[in-house]
Amino acid sequence: MQHDEFRHYAESARKIARLLESSDSIVITTHVRPDGDAVGSMLGLSNALRMLGKSPRSIVSSPVPAFLRFLPHCDTIEQYNPLSHDGVIATADIIVCVDFNHLSRIESMEPIVASSTARRVLIDHHLDPEDGFAAALHDTEVASTAELVFALLALEYPATVDGDVAIPLYVGIVTDTGSFRFPRVTSRTHRIVAALLDRGVDPPAIHQALFDTNTPARMRLLGEVLRSLDVVCDGRCAILTVTRSALQAVNATMDDTEGFVQHTLTIEGVQIGVFLSEMFERDAVKISMRSKGNADVRLIAERFGGGGHLNAAGAIAEGMTIEQVKAQIIVLATELLSARRND
Repeated sequence: MQHDEFRHYAESARKIARLLESSDSIVITTHVRPDGDAVGSMLGLSNALRMLGKSPRSIVSSPVPAFLRFLPHCDTIEQYNPLSHDGVIATADIIVCVDFNHLSRIESMEPIVASSTARRVLIDHHLDPEDGFAAALHDTEVASTAELVFALLALEYPATVDGDVAIPLYVGIVTDTGSFRFPRVTSRTHRIVAALLDRGVDPPAIHQALFDTNTPARMRLLGEVLRSLDVVCDGRCAILTVTRSALQAVNATMDDTEGFVQHTLTIEGVQIGVFLSEMFERDAVKISMRSKGNADVRLIAERFGGGGHLNAAGAIAEGMTIEQVKAQIIVLATELLSARRND
């Protein structure tokens, strides 16, 4: 793959590389409840840095989902514990923020990261990053953060992109593009994937690990969730829900709900898909949304304090029931779809 593909990133990549090279203590982190792009981007970068003789610490507020634990060196990702990690974060030379651009997205880690003397580096593709980063590789037009990590490595450290780096980056791209079906997938996305395949990625094996390891509990739960289907807004919005009691009834976990929101968009005529799930650890409802075309579900997520992209967004609705959240979502989706119809 030609470096000319990434020439517009060259200045940012060089600045990040200088910071990494001059740092002895490197912390890498990502958003709470990390997805495939978050975990894949973290591991792609951290595995490359180890090849360069660095010893990065990857620290996340939430555990890595079970379906991603097959990734090479995933056991190096540490779940945040204030007693174990506050000193590390406070005295780090650099903190690399991957796949998020507001410190609120790391929840329990936010206070210590905000107060750390470390320089913060951003690698991300979400809209409207906050201030405070010493360097940034930021592009909202790419389909995944993993593509930006690949660009950084291709420009600065091409020899590090071996199997242990290529596999997590491929997973990041596959999961954040919905297996290459979302709008921001470009020919360059596929050229990056081709380069990763040349470095040892085995797509059938990875797809089996990602998508063909369903447990009986997950399949039973999916049946319950599909029974909750409600199609509203004249057939243009589909909503699925799951309660704590439904999860407990089939001995499932929140990890088992990964990807359920995608089923909403397989319904003919549906432009907005929503999945609402009661959270175990707090009195809140997790909102996951997907859309087709220019239906900007990020606008709905922002009304609940969340965010994301035009076609993929989410939020946490604190202190609300599923019924309350669903009622508000229907109103907001109706407004959004009506505005699009009138454009």
